[in-house]
Amino acid sequence: MADRIALVTGAGVRVGEAIARALAKDGWTVAAHYRTHRPRGFASALQADLAAADGPARLAAAFRARHRRLDLLVNSASVFDALPLAGTDAAAFDSQMDLNARAPLLLVRALAPLLARARGSVVNVIDVGGGLVPWKGYAAYAASKAALARLTECLALELAPRVRVNGVAPGTVLWPERYPAAQRRALTARIPLGRPGTPEDVAAAVRYLADAPFVTGAVLPVDGGRHLSGRAG
Repeated sequence: MADRIALVTGAGVRVGEAIARALAKDGWTVAAHYRTHRPRGFASALQADLAAADGPARLAAAFRARHRRLDLLVNSASVFDALPLAGTDAAAFDSQMDLNARAPLLLVRALAPLLARARGSVVNVIDVGGGLVPWKGYAAYAASKAALARLTECLALELAPRVRVNGVAPGTVLWPERYPAAQRRALTARIPLGRPGTPEDVAAAVRYLADAPFVTGAVLPVDGGRHLSGRAG
């Protein structure tokens, strides 16, 4: 396992960092992408603004300059903004689509030859909100994650049989700081398993998909059953 190489985007913070550290603990060589918070303790740390039009190509070039193979690409970098309809203009919509949907697509395109050579896989970090169920007050974000979920399926078809493409859809994992205690209790009450998840729960799902040779085109909910309610918020 020590010779397997993973590139994890958004590895400087939150869920992305947990995924990167779990893979490293399992013996993967991890290239950790970041935008502002440089992570420590990985084989390489690669800075890029993936929301920029040339960001994915720059990250792919930086990765290829340091590593000769790629077994796993985890697209975890994302932006999460609560935007009611009245506050959603073209720029606000584009900012979420650019990072949450366009960047993963372009990064997969740039790195597909390396992934195919290694018979590797892609895991996209989606979200129950948008990816699986609608979310009131988060239309732009939900649309970007719904797009990523469908891209996951399309890319699974296009890149088979040499590359598998799957997704994980976390639910409540890390509370936004703006959520008051009452809102947190109300949301937790709608989770059948009775608790919020942890970044490590998401990392465990990514590790499973990375080692599941007969799974592709799947989006795995990691939400304690919250998607069964039919809505995210």
